[in-house]
Amino acid sequence: MATWRLSSVPGLAFAAALCVWAPATPAAAQPAQASGCETCHRAQAQPALAAPARDFGATDVHRDRGFTCVDCHGGNPSETDKTRAKAPATGFKGKPAGQMVIAVCARCHSDAALMRKYAPKQRVDQAVEYATSVHGQQLAKGDTKVATCVSCHGAHGVRLVSDAQSPVYVTNVAATCTTCHADAERMKGYHLPDGSPLPTDQRTKYEKSVHHAAMVQGNDLSAPTCNDCHGNHGAAPPGVGAIANVCGTCHTVFATKFALSTHSQIFDRSCVECHSNHEIAKPTDAMLGTDKAALCADCHSEGDNGHKAATAMRSSIEKLKDAIARSAALVAEAENAGMEMGGQQLALREAGNQLTLARTEMHAFDPKPVEDVLQAGLGITAKVDAEGQAALAEVSYRRTGLAISLGAILLVVVALSLKIRSLK
Repeated sequence: MATWRLSSVPGLAFAAALCVWAPATPAAAQPAQASGCETCHRAQAQPALAAPARDFGATDVHRDRGFTCVDCHGGNPSETDKTRAKAPATGFKGKPAGQMVIAVCARCHSDAALMRKYAPKQRVDQAVEYATSVHGQQLAKGDTKVATCVSCHGAHGVRLVSDAQSPVYVTNVAATCTTCHADAERMKGYHLPDGSPLPTDQRTKYEKSVHHAAMVQGNDLSAPTCNDCHGNHGAAPPGVGAIANVCGTCHTVFATKFALSTHSQIFDRSCVECHSNHEIAKPTDAMLGTDKAALCADCHSEGDNGHKAATAMRSSIEKLKDAIARSAALVAEAENAGMEMGGQQLALREAGNQLTLARTEMHAFDPKPVEDVLQAGLGITAKVDAEGQAALAEVSYRRTGLAISLGAILLVVVALSLKIRSLK
């Protein structure tokens, strides 16, 4: 299967040319005052001309740090005459587009000394990385439809990545990417490495995934979105040889187990073969086994080793699940009867951990380590069962003793009552 070939040479050459653009960067760190550019543009009747001044003046991370219109567009902001303000001698560049956008942004964002002053933790290799991306490579070929800096970050009204209203804030990334990638007309003519047309349903699928649910419903901002798998400035589809490593960035143990399996040598798409890519459903035990709902049955037929292994692993997992359920019911019954079962509750948690570990071991697709782990879990549940039964026996013994004691007390009370009557 074909993969993207990324060359760093064009990126290095492109980075070397970044310093030729525009005037020197500003030294001010205070918010910039409104310039003649803004005053003139705000007065324009055409929304396309007025919007940049409005957005830049309202909220913009660059304006807050003292940068003005001329730092990107050139020109003379103190000149009231439009022609003289945009004269060639002023360095006026107008509206940057294509390669010029990258160069204008990189003039500051690739300058380590400058960025250290304004954002010390900011990386300064974005432009070089962009040149290696599919977007950058296409742009270098003259494709002006591809994304540049402003496509994702905006041009005016640029916000910090950490700002929840930023288009590149973690919860907004999918919507930003699919501004282009969900546009079927815009995506015409683009293809995946295998030659198939580039799909446009990625966001629809992603929003059905366990990753999206974790982010939106579980408020887990560490849950992956587009750029966690594809990259941001160096955006590219993971090659078939990299998928397991991409998934393994988070799912380390699973990736390690899978790498040891025979399936890692068979499945080019590795993790995607069973879990898909964008529409990743919550994994369940039903995926393992040989019935119609199981994924193993898609490749394995009855009688082959894979079929036998899948059957054995699913059977063992179900056995431990049933054992945990029975033990939990027994412990709950003893607790409701007034017995202290804290130790048994902890033991059941450990049995649950063994079940989770077995599901992890399953990715090596070898029944033996799965069975070993499950047997350890079954040993725990067997001990809990014995202790639960002993607790219930103790409850029965105590109740019997209580009944006998109450009977004896009742007899004494009756005898005393009769004695008192006889004395009267």
